Amino acid sequence: MSSANEPFSSTNITAVYSRFNDHASAQRVETKQRVLNILRQEYPEYRVTVVDAGPCSLLEFAAAGKAEAVFQADDESFNATREWKPVGTGIEKKTHPGTLNDDYHFARFTYSWEGKDFLLFHLVYRDNYQPKTCCFYILHARDASSSPTTDGHCAATDALILAAGKWSSFLHEEIWVFDNGYWEKSKELFRAVSGASWTDVILAPAMKSSLIADVSGFFDAQALYAQYAVPWKRGIILHGVPGNGKTVSIKALINSLYSRPDQVSSLYVKSFETKCNTEQYSIRQIFQQARRCAPCLLIFEDLDSLVDDNIRSYFLNEVDGLESNDGILMIGSTNHLDKLDPAIAKRPSRFDRKYHFKLPGEEERKLYAEYWRKKLLARNDGLEFPEELCGVVARLTEGFSFAYLKELWVMALLGLVRGFKGDDFEIVEWAEADSAPEDELAEPTQQAIEKEEDKKEVCTCAVKCKDCGKPVPSSTPAVSPAAAAEKDKEAEAKKKKHVVPAVDIPEHLADNLLLKVLRYQIRTLVAEMDSTEPEKWKSGKKEMSASEDFAMRYRMMMNRRAARG
Repeated sequence: MSSANEPFSSTNITAVYSRFNDHASAQRVETKQRVLNILRQEYPEYRVTVVDAGPCSLLEFAAAGKAEAVFQADDESFNATREWKPVGTGIEKKTHPGTLNDDYHFARFTYSWEGKDFLLFHLVYRDNYQPKTCCFYILHARDASSSPTTDGHCAATDALILAAGKWSSFLHEEIWVFDNGYWEKSKELFRAVSGASWTDVILAPAMKSSLIADVSGFFDAQALYAQYAVPWKRGIILHGVPGNGKTVSIKALINSLYSRPDQVSSLYVKSFETKCNTEQYSIRQIFQQARRCAPCLLIFEDLDSLVDDNIRSYFLNEVDGLESNDGILMIGSTNHLDKLDPAIAKRPSRFDRKYHFKLPGEEERKLYAEYWRKKLLARNDGLEFPEELCGVVARLTEGFSFAYLKELWVMALLGLVRGFKGDDFEIVEWAEADSAPEDELAEPTQQAIEKEEDKKEVCTCAVKCKDCGKPVPSSTPAVSPAAAAEKDKEAEAKKKKHVVPAVDIPEHLADNLLLKVLRYQIRTLVAEMDSTEPEKWKSGKKEMSASEDFAMRYRMMMNRRAARG
């Protein structure tokens, strides 16, 4: 047994670890209660309080300078997984040896906060058929003058939990991410989205301002909702084919809400799947966390694939059931609105607003070119990029998605970096609308004309025709209905073949190096689109639309180029 005057005796921690290790190696029923009993037996001079680590992250609280935590262990009385992590990016990442961190499963710390001393045990475990549990056992000496009790609880420990819990409820350059059945804060995802802003999002101006107003207005209107006794909750769906701004809009929303004076948390749901529990359990955990974090933005990306028929009713019960969802703004994105259940997409008070992210029109393509113009001129004064060039590029890129447009500009910049000269493009110049060889464009000979006329007089029907009266040559092969249908499909595919539009280039721009590079890369992208055969698939009962076909071709093109290295 320990004494309150000897809190750091190695005998105590070795005994506790030994008993915990024995328990973890044998059949067990409920670890949390078992460890609580062990600690009370080994540390009778201390009051022991258990708290879940998720809503009260005591180690992160200390790492932020709000308290002091000192690791206490020897080689045989702690359990941790050693983790290596890279440091920096680019050259720094390659030259820096990286850092080593501990993912603790069992560890003890001395913990100090506002002049009060504690012992802190950190445990991570998984009971049978249960998700991973991470919790703290906080020990405070019974004879301490600052340790009165209220309803059997230690006042000093409760004060620490309140302070750390409030701090933990806010995000500190993090995003809440739900995956594998539990929530965790992700600094990596925050860094991935932190560069996005609304200046990077090119949309139709009316749609962009409406989306911003809908989201910001919701979090500004709590009093208005209360005044009219309307539940303070809402849902928005962003839909459309990939590559047209849904994801970058979500990134911009996350950053704008994080930057508000009254910071709004963002919660991102990756999947409902979990190893040890049902999807219903995951949905429950998701909405419980959202209610704790409210007001917050709850993001369901690819909503149509997350919510299937098996869990739809449970999901809807959480959305509009008996429990309050005040302060929760849900955003669901989908590439296939028609696959989303009408109970979700069309029922009022669930997902009220829908924003369709279409292929950009000429005006949006021009705005996107202007965005790149400002970006490039800010870093390269010597680049010839007249404003008039933006309109020319917009007309040349008819039918391009934003993903294709981004790829175009990246490829063009790489071309300039490699040092392309104007002469490099002489061998690939051809007419934008018609790329036929010269011999096909030449005047047909009289013999060729007569040959064509003869063809017109001969019946090409599959069987002898009773109607046209034209002679049927004996060499004409019979064509099956299936073959005829396939031929029609091939003809239709040729009609749909992507072509670069014919655009009149102003004379003073004809020798512009950037325009030459862009035109070359536009033709390269179009050629890759047409050489990439999309998979044969259908969306519901409808054939693949032109925009869906475009998105599919883009993904396959990028996969093929990645495979080539």
